[in-house]
Amino acid sequence: MPRASLKRKVLRTGIILFCLALPFVGWRCWTHWLADSQLAAVRRAGMPTNGDELNQWYAAVPEAENAALVLTQAFALRRNYDDGRSDLVWNFKWPPQGQALTPEQVELLKGYIEMNAPALAKADEALKLPGSRYPVDFSFGMQTPLPHLAWLKNLAEINQYKAELSFMSGDTNETRRAISAILRLAGTLENEPILISQLVRLKILQMAVTSIERTLNFSSSFIETTNLSTQLAQAAKVQCLGRALIGERAGFAPYFRTSPKDNPRIYPPKNDQQEDSGSVLRRRDWGMLKLIGYYDMDLGQFLFVMDTVIPLSDLPPPYNLEVDRHFARAAAASKKKGRNLSALIFSNCVRAATRQNECIARLRLATTALALEQFRNQKGRLPEKLQELAPDFITEVPEDPFTGSELLYHVLTKGYLIYSVGRDLIDDGGKSESESRKARNESNFDITFTVDR
Repeated sequence: MPRASLKRKVLRTGIILFCLALPFVGWRCWTHWLADSQLAAVRRAGMPTNGDELNQWYAAVPEAENAALVLTQAFALRRNYDDGRSDLVWNFKWPPQGQALTPEQVELLKGYIEMNAPALAKADEALKLPGSRYPVDFSFGMQTPLPHLAWLKNLAEINQYKAELSFMSGDTNETRRAISAILRLAGTLENEPILISQLVRLKILQMAVTSIERTLNFSSSFIETTNLSTQLAQAAKVQCLGRALIGERAGFAPYFRTSPKDNPRIYPPKNDQQEDSGSVLRRRDWGMLKLIGYYDMDLGQFLFVMDTVIPLSDLPPPYNLEVDRHFARAAAASKKKGRNLSALIFSNCVRAATRQNECIARLRLATTALALEQFRNQKGRLPEKLQELAPDFITEVPEDPFTGSELLYHVLTKGYLIYSVGRDLIDDGGKSESESRKARNESNFDITFTVDR
């Protein structure tokens, strides 16, 4: 074949290949530009897109006003039994409502509280300060160490034990202070922009409600001249889900474009004895899939969904539950398309709004119960309807955060039952979660607050 003819053939082939590649190159540039534009829009809105930016967005607190820094000193003062009793404390189970602690349990918890008296005193000192920002570095992404969450929960547990024992000994003032401390410990996490921190905050608030319910099943004497109702009502108004999702977006966004080789800082340490197949973050092809824009498309989907749900998370209950429905649909769509990372993130967020509303329901139930006890103490009877509490004992009857209707209430032969229908939106007549478990049907229960006295 003549050289000139060969050159023409090669040229024609090159032109054809160029023409075929041009649409792909254009499309690939467009997907990259689109993801960049979405990230830029987030930044223009004053919100973070990575861990370093999240560190700056999480507002600093002057050291002299920072309760979190003093609490870290309290954490260092925590002590535990140096024998088998430590396991009894860590695995402690409360007896059923209305049933007092055994003498053995009292002795166990009393000793535990006494050895942690310095930690409690330092925590009380911390809780007098107005601000809180724990010393965390979000540049580690999802590998950010958060040891303060477990320590904070432990301090709340100690105060829970203290509330129980002080009430049993007749020191109702100390009971109020201990429950108030639990609520304030939870408050130190309000501004922490990550979902796990907010879930721990909700758990600590639930511990305060449990202590109030246990105490009211024996007597209402501890509620006199208390500000617990105000604290509970304020805690119920705090909605931190939007802030947490902003942090989740910033924490996860870098993973869509960064491989372990590019940025090992944000990836979990690799165990040479284990396969990487257990990690969605590692189990990815950073060659061909990255070249064809697979991860940019996944990032675009992730940012689009987060842009949609973050505003919804600031809606009042029950409208904020739309967040869970959006996440559920997004998780299913990502999974169907094989986008494992976004599917994992969305799946982990599916119950976020539900958990928040469950906590709000418990706080509102506790607030209503305190008003019921004040009503009973003054009038010598329980009201027939919750509307009788307003406006003298409560400003208005709280709403069920799952329905928007008033909380449900029944006067019992002894005491009363108030409840929310819970996540299934079905009125199960006030069936508690423990009753549902006994029936081996954990999904069919209400969120209850029962005083059998």
